[in-house]
Amino acid sequence: MKPRTFVAIAAFAVAVGALVLLGVTVNATAAGGQSVACGNGFHTNMSQAAHDSNVNDLTNAIAADHGASWRLSDGTAGYQAACDSALSTRRGFGWGLLALGAVVFFGALVVQRPASSGRPPTAA
Repeated sequence: MKPRTFVAIAAFAVAVGALVLLGVTVNATAAGGQSVACGNGFHTNMSQAAHDSNVNDLTNAIAADHGASWRLSDGTAGYQAACDSALSTRRGFGWGLLALGAVVFFGALVVQRPASSGRPPTAA
């Protein structure tokens, strides 16, 4: 196998791996230790994080209405920030690897070596 072919195949594999990385669901963990789905590298879906945060806020409001001076917390406050962080990390790696793989792949296919004259180089 020629080195150019090997580089093209490896770069294509990196690009396909980056697409898979971007397509897999991102899960974030906040202070409570529970995991929440945040979407993937192509589409953000914060509905579960928003739901868990709202449940935490409502639980605290109900406790305050019943005279409790303390706030209940199950660690869900912070899921949206954890999702933002996890998604930005995944997207940074995924899009970076995809760009690198695509540039190297097309470079290996398009860029040609200079043609040699067929004669060995002469000493000057």
